[in-house]
Amino acid sequence: MKINSLNTILAILLSVCSVEAAAVPEKVVATVNGIAIGQKRVDREVRALIPQSSYHATVTDEKKKELEKKAIDQLINKELLSQEAKNEGIVVSAKELSDAEETIVKGYSGRKNLLRVLTQAGMSENDLRYELMAELSIGKLYKKKIEVAFSDNDLKEYYEKNKYKFKEPEKINVQMIYTRNDPEIKNGGEIAKKRINDAMAKIKAGDDFELVAEKYSNDMTRVKGGNLGMIHKGRIENVTAENVAFALKKGETSSIVETDIGYFIFHLIDRKDANQLDFKTVKEKLRDELKTNREKEKMEALLDALKKQSKITR
Repeated sequence: MKINSLNTILAILLSVCSVEAAAVPEKVVATVNGIAIGQKRVDREVRALIPQSSYHATVTDEKKKELEKKAIDQLINKELLSQEAKNEGIVVSAKELSDAEETIVKGYSGRKNLLRVLTQAGMSENDLRYELMAELSIGKLYKKKIEVAFSDNDLKEYYEKNKYKFKEPEKINVQMIYTRNDPEIKNGGEIAKKRINDAMAKIKAGDDFELVAEKYSNDMTRVKGGNLGMIHKGRIENVTAENVAFALKKGETSSIVETDIGYFIFHLIDRKDANQLDFKTVKEKLRDELKTNREKEKMEALLDALKKQSKITR
């Protein structure tokens, strides 16, 4: 749980309900050291999670239960962190709160629009300030106890010890014709074999590989003339076929490759040999990855410790 910016606060703000609603909930779903988490708060968190888990506005009952469990877990974590921020003596100044509120107002193109949205969500301006206060305090806690920084020397040392992780694999730019052996069709294997033979005959007659792929291939890449683009091993689902493709020389076309899933023909456009990426190329990406992983570990450790020393019911 990382607070990156006020944009994050803006995005999650309306997924939680007011302090009053939390204090006197219709139904207490969980408590954290005596602080209640009510059903309304959970429902709002679930609604915030739905767009992340589904392209549709509705979800199945089973999925809703899964989201509700996730929502409760997140709200418990948030309450634990908020309480820990208070225990650490973290204070949010009036100016910080005012600036955060102004950012939210601007995000909704004015206070009038914001008030309308808050009313629809059953929240007041005081509720808004309460939620902002909680998020800002957790953000400060994150900076104090979780956030890490790696120097260039740290990164260089890691790179030198783990060079094998920064080796770009061999890649090929290849075109493919694939005729599928469909087990649900009578004589599916014979149909696939005839189709690939017809395709090979066209290629040998001098027809353009791309046009032949468009006409004969059963793979979705036919719309691109069978071009798979620049790929490394693992992109072609059949290992036998993949080995043939990677063994080709630039400009070479394979013979028909027979496999248990159908037939293949490949044409190699280009090849890029395996390459050791230098430190300068990977430095910033490495910094981000190490920072993300380390902060995730520290957050999980902090939450585990807080849960062990807290009284949580659900």
